[in-house]
Amino acid sequence: MSSSEIKNQLKVTNTIYLALLSGLVIFFVIVILLIQNKNLKLNTELDKIFTFLIPVFGLLMMFISRMIYNIMIAKLDSSSTIPQKISYYRTVKIISWALVEGACFLALVATILTSNYLYLVVFIFLLGYFFLLRPSAESLIKDMRLNSEESDSILKSLL
Repeated sequence: MSSSEIKNQLKVTNTIYLALLSGLVIFFVIVILLIQNKNLKLNTELDKIFTFLIPVFGLLMMFISRMIYNIMIAKLDSSSTIPQKISYYRTVKIISWALVEGACFLALVATILTSNYLYLVVFIFLLGYFFLLRPSAESLIKDMRLNSEESDSILKSLL
C-alpha cells in the first residue's frame, strides 16, 4: 500500500470522527436554543426516571464501548495486511463511537423533554470522553500491535 493510500485511509477515519462530533455539537446547540428562554414545564415524571437513567446509561456506554473495542482489537488476525488493519481499526472505532454517541443523544433528548440542565452536564462529560476516542496514527499503531515495518510506513505517510 502506498503512502498516499495510507494517508487517505487515515483521512477517511478522521472525517467520519469529525462528522460524528459535528453532529453532536450541532444537536447540542439546537437543544440549547430550544430550551433557552422558554418557560417549559418540568416533566417531573420523566425527570425522576431520567435522573437515574441518563448518568447510569452514559457510564455504562463508556465502559461497554471500551470493552467491545478491546475485545474486537484482540480478535484481529496479526497476519492481516496494512489496509485490512486500517479498515478493521476504523470499524472498531466506529462501533465504539456509536455507543458513546447514542448516550450523548439520549442525554440531549432528555434535556429537551424535561428542561433539566443536569443532563447537559452528563452530555458534556460524555463529549469529553468522545474527544478522548479520537483516531490517531499513534493509537492505530499501538492498538493494532503493528510491527516496526508497518509502523514506519504509517508514520512516513503522515509526513
